[in-house]
Amino acid sequence: MDIYSIIIFLIYVILILMVMILISPILSALLLILLPVVTVYFLPDKAIQFFSIQQFSFRDIYIQNIHILLSIWSALIGIVAYSEIVSWYLLREEKPAPKKAKPETKEVKPVSKEPEKPTAAPVPKPEEPPKSIKTKVEDFLLGLGKIMSGKK
Repeated sequence: MDIYSIIIFLIYVILILMVMILISPILSALLLILLPVVTVYFLPDKAIQFFSIQQFSFRDIYIQNIHILLSIWSALIGIVAYSEIVSWYLLREEKPAPKKAKPETKEVKPVSKEPEKPTAAPVPKPEEPPKSIKTKVEDFLLGLGKIMSGKK
């Protein structure tokens, strides 16, 4: 086996796992796919040469670097998906259980000679002014930052 291929794949896996642990699983999945694609786009001859290196053969089945990359992708995508599902499950808010409805009973008010006092109507809240595009973009970016960092 080519030792340089092993070192490159090891660095690739460590980079993806460190991004997943320290930054975000979504960003690591994006990096997982984009790093080889960008390499093939900018250095096509070197990338094709690297991916076509034969590592070993088993009963006339040749295993090349592209096969190793695909198996690394499947393993790491499974880890990223699992971590996203677990983090979603742990961060979700539990909804209170629905209360059983009691049978409706009519309340009988005692007859009194005093007139009833009128109840105060709730004061409507003043409407918020419409948000500008700048504040909408800021809210979106703040929400996206929270998602990328793994916070609620």
